[in-house]
Amino acid sequence: MVDLAIGGIGLLVEGGVSPLEVGDRVCVSVRLDGAGLWFRLGGSVARIDAYGLTTMLAIELFGVPQDFEDLVQNELLSALECAREPQILLVDAVHGRRDLVAAAFRAAGARVIEVSSALEAIAEIDQSRLHLRAVVIADTEVASHADDLRSYLREACPCVPMVVVGAGRRTRAHLTVDRFPDLALQIHSLVAMRDPIGACA
Repeated sequence: MVDLAIGGIGLLVEGGVSPLEVGDRVCVSVRLDGAGLWFRLGGSVARIDAYGLTTMLAIELFGVPQDFEDLVQNELLSALECAREPQILLVDAVHGRRDLVAAAFRAAGARVIEVSSALEAIAEIDQSRLHLRAVVIADTEVASHADDLRSYLREACPCVPMVVVGAGRRTRAHLTVDRFPDLALQIHSLVAMRDPIGACA
């Protein structure tokens, strides 16, 4: 789902949708992460646009239930709030380093959700309606833990940028805490970017 409104939904579908034509009636089951409810909505196909191996469908919805309208309004307000105050999910098992990075992000005007493990991060994303500006993942002593979380997020949330915290190679979406004293400047530069932090994976 790439677009959502009270009166319609935009869907990106892999492959063709040859059986469908503009005007066809459809039924769509919709669930937003963190909302917990499934909505079964009726509508009709308003537009079909093919883009290579994918197809964009625009579906006009018929009379939607009040709780769906409320959900869409809440999502809009949440997105506007997150545009004003960027939300960052910080994943770091090292308490002292996590506190330092979180404080620097907060000083730069971001709202920080702190967790200490990959499982907590996944639960936070699945169970809450977060509009994340980025997920900041610190390297761990067992490198596979951080790498496994990054792999999961590339599939589950492909357009949520990831920032690496560690002593490795410095890139546009990399923070170094242990060897460089300019953490606040690094974070200020990331938060101040007009483009999204990092890039879609």
